[in-house]
Amino acid sequence: MSAIATNAYIAVQSPVAYTAVATAANTDFDTPTHVVELIPPGDNTQGMRLTKAYAIARTDPPSAVNCQLYRTIGAVHVLIDSALLPDLAASGTVANARVPFNPTEDDPLFLHPGEGLSFAIGVAVADGIVCRASGGSYSPLP
Repeated sequence: MSAIATNAYIAVQSPVAYTAVATAANTDFDTPTHVVELIPPGDNTQGMRLTKAYAIARTDPPSAVNCQLYRTIGAVHVLIDSALLPDLAASGTVANARVPFNPTEDDPLFLHPGEGLSFAIGVAVADGIVCRASGGSYSPLP
């Protein structure tokens, strides 16, 4: 394995996109009990750069929904972002409620090698809330 040269530009090599659906309420933000795995740590062998993440309702939620992102290291989940999904009744003429999290091209979310990403919601939603995260992963060094 070769070393990375000082001040060398390292770019992501492969696009990634992950999706998960949460249905159970999680209200313990320090030691969450109802999180779903969005990015498995085993899929992140060299690190990731995420530039987009959002939550979207698959049905009319019973109220506004606190959507949460957690950095996952082993069995430990650390809250890193949350967004409030509005209570909006979707129909054939009204778009489903959607809320972005904070990663962008200018301010991405970096995951260190071996870290995962989990998703949770603050109220139970029978049909679930979908979370999608996308960006790129780094390839192993030659």
